[in-house]
Amino acid sequence: MSPHRLWAILRKEFRHIWRDKRTLFLVTLSPAIMLFTFAYLFALEVQKARLAVWDMDRTALSRQLVASLTADGKFIRSGDVAGYAHIYHELQSGAIHVALVIPPDFQARLIAGERVALQAITDGSDPVTTIQTLGRLRQRLYEFSQRQGLTSASSMIAVETQAWYNRELNSKYSMVPGLLPVVLILPSLAFALALTREKELGSFETLATTPIQAAEYLLGKLLPYVAFGLLSALIAVAVAILWFHVPLRGSLFDLLIFILLYLFASLGETMFIAGFLGSQGTAMRAILLIFFIPSFFMTGIILPIDTRSGIAQLVASFLPATQFVLMTRGVFLKAMDIPALWLQATYLLALGAVPMLLSWLMFRKQVD
Repeated sequence: MSPHRLWAILRKEFRHIWRDKRTLFLVTLSPAIMLFTFAYLFALEVQKARLAVWDMDRTALSRQLVASLTADGKFIRSGDVAGYAHIYHELQSGAIHVALVIPPDFQARLIAGERVALQAITDGSDPVTTIQTLGRLRQRLYEFSQRQGLTSASSMIAVETQAWYNRELNSKYSMVPGLLPVVLILPSLAFALALTREKELGSFETLATTPIQAAEYLLGKLLPYVAFGLLSALIAVAVAILWFHVPLRGSLFDLLIFILLYLFASLGETMFIAGFLGSQGTAMRAILLIFFIPSFFMTGIILPIDTRSGIAQLVASFLPATQFVLMTRGVFLKAMDIPALWLQATYLLALGAVPMLLSWLMFRKQVD
């Protein structure tokens, strides 16, 4: 690979982006503007919740209570926990949505007619799920009290709730980091348009007559959009922190590494897809249909991924936003770092590397 030829492609692409104000706007300011708009637009709600139980009573009544909570499948039992440190780990990793703490004297006090307080600890980084989960939990406890024949069913069993990571259950704290993957699809859109523009306008014919190689051409086209994508991400992150006051509890450095991995994955898949497209109009529709729209509803940004549908899970696994949502919410709200999110980081690396390798192998300097 020739550094001179690579630099020539890089310089040409940077100049094109800088001179074309529409492309410059698309890869710099558009993500922040979309984030600002969507954060006020979306705040929807949920269905199933994963439940862990810390049963310090271990009596027949406490087991009946847990069984009644999970009987209809709305609460999915994710096992037992033993202590707050265990609960912290399960919530931070996203393994559970809520942990129920049953005190050691639950059965004795309930039989004695005393008021019993249970503790529900939830993951406040997803307030949409949390609000519905707590409402459902209170309803189940009320129904359990009635089945036990308690005279004051509404007050005999009380739930003391505590939301971690987002104590006020502010939906913007969850939605703004969750929307970052969606708005950062715009650099991929601009990249697809750039790749297909040369085919559509015929300028690729000139490149085909030069000694340029596949790696030089593809890297020369890719790197400028990674750079401008990172710039647009920094602007969007600034909007999240300064305008929406979303707390950045993790490291900004870790967040930037995750952003680079996400751009690498999304631009890599875009490069592969654009290789089959011949016009800018087709490229725009393809990126919107393949990445933009599915990322809203199939990656866990608004609603949890539908585990009942194998097709939905398969589609979600190929969308870089599925992993990046966990990263952004993890860094912003849970102070998660690279070691905690290494699996998602590795997955994004693979999502970018494989299609780029395929694009390199399929590259041909010829015009149809």
